[in-house]
Amino acid sequence: MKPVVIRWPAARLLAVVLLVLGLAACTSVPPENRTVPAAEAAESIPERVLFVGNSFTYFNNSLHGHYRNLAAASDPTGNAARFTKAMTISGEELANHEGGLRQMLEVYEWDAVVLQGHSLEAVDEKRRPGLEAAAEKYAGLIRNEGAEPFVFMTWAYRDRPEMTAVLDSVYSALGARLGVTVAPVGLAFAEAIETIPGVDLFDPDGFHPSRQGTYLAACVFYAVLRGESPVGNAYTAGIGEELAHELQQTAWRIVKEYREKP
Repeated sequence: MKPVVIRWPAARLLAVVLLVLGLAACTSVPPENRTVPAAEAAESIPERVLFVGNSFTYFNNSLHGHYRNLAAASDPTGNAARFTKAMTISGEELANHEGGLRQMLEVYEWDAVVLQGHSLEAVDEKRRPGLEAAAEKYAGLIRNEGAEPFVFMTWAYRDRPEMTAVLDSVYSALGARLGVTVAPVGLAFAEAIETIPGVDLFDPDGFHPSRQGTYLAACVFYAVLRGESPVGNAYTAGIGEELAHELQQTAWRIVKEYREKP
């Protein structure tokens, strides 16, 4: 007896093969061991980032440039943070950026916008309502344009370390109320001062950042915006590999701890 040969149309055979392969892929890898496809993971990392603030942002050739260099060092293709800008006005409070912010939102498309207020707005009870109102208004404007707002928790002055607790309380409450992610730069400053011998995060004036301070802030934003550890990143901003590594570790540790706060 001759064997019976079933001849399938090519299209139907291909469909069956693809179905079998698809089922095998879905059942052979436990869900907890699956990885996120590269394209999907890339969508969660902002490539177009705007930093809004004052001299705390633009000192040392601008925080946004150091953030961009960290991102570029982690992505040889050059696509990471490919469009990163800063919009700053010396000494201004957050409310005074509205005109410029509206223009930047109109002219460009953004994935993320970082909001940095004056260093004393959160500490001074009379100025705090202005900070909170501006952050709320800007968060709405930013989200209406399809971007995600982030809040920059600034740091305590060198001779006023007690500012840290107030900054943490005010910015954390603001972030929770608006549903906005807070970058805990101020907490990273306090941690680095306490744990890294010889670190100097301040300009001689005692409140602007030194290059080390700006680099630490950039590492915090790298961890917050990208969801990745900056530890081991090749970009050191010219401050030396050992110190850069310690600042990277501090940034990553503080960001993880801050995320886990109740």
